[in-house]
Amino acid sequence: ALPILVLASVLLIDDDLFTRTALSTALSSRGINVVASTDTAAVALEHLKNLNPDVAIVDLDLGPGPSGIDICHALRFQKPNLGLILLTSYTDPRIHDPSNSQLPKGCRFISKSELSDFKVLIEEIIIARNKPLSPTKLRTVNDHKLTDIQLEVLISVAQGLSSSEIASNRGVSVKAVEAIISKTHAALGISKSKSTNLRVQLARTYFQLTGKMPPNA
Repeated sequence: ALPILVLASVLLIDDDLFTRTALSTALSSRGINVVASTDTAAVALEHLKNLNPDVAIVDLDLGPGPSGIDICHALRFQKPNLGLILLTSYTDPRIHDPSNSQLPKGCRFISKSELSDFKVLIEEIIIARNKPLSPTKLRTVNDHKLTDIQLEVLISVAQGLSSSEIASNRGVSVKAVEAIISKTHAALGISKSKSTNLRVQLARTYFQLTGKMPPNA
């Protein structure tokens, strides 16, 4: 058999062993050399220094400790021309942490829901290797654009906070919070339902955006 042409070398960082194993196998069969995989920032930085990969694929939500965005910044600091890909169940990095959503320059963002067509990831790896600092348009599953404030309020609603609690936390009036909630509902394109409470609709949509709940649940 002819040897598989190596398209790029990759460092994989994900806190789920099954995901790391499955991704490594799938990438290796498609010409991507996975030089190492790990679930911790310290080990990732060590591998970066010793193995010099072209691209790092990093899970956004790595549990307690540094986020995937933090690790991407640390990796890029150590290797300025490293290609970076955030691979996650979330459809927008701001959903994970609105206060820490600034991605390194050229960092590409892919939702795991896009991996039904694995070619998407291969193409992104090659682009990240060849043009690690080129501006990227955020790839999201939906086209709804929420402001940072709307997103923060959406998260608070999903956490079960009342309008008065949100207002107190933000230092604004309850009326202002209700206005933001109404605009968020409209921005998400949610159809009003007499049978389902507005807050329940928003909370359900939030969990859909995290990728942790099927759209029809």
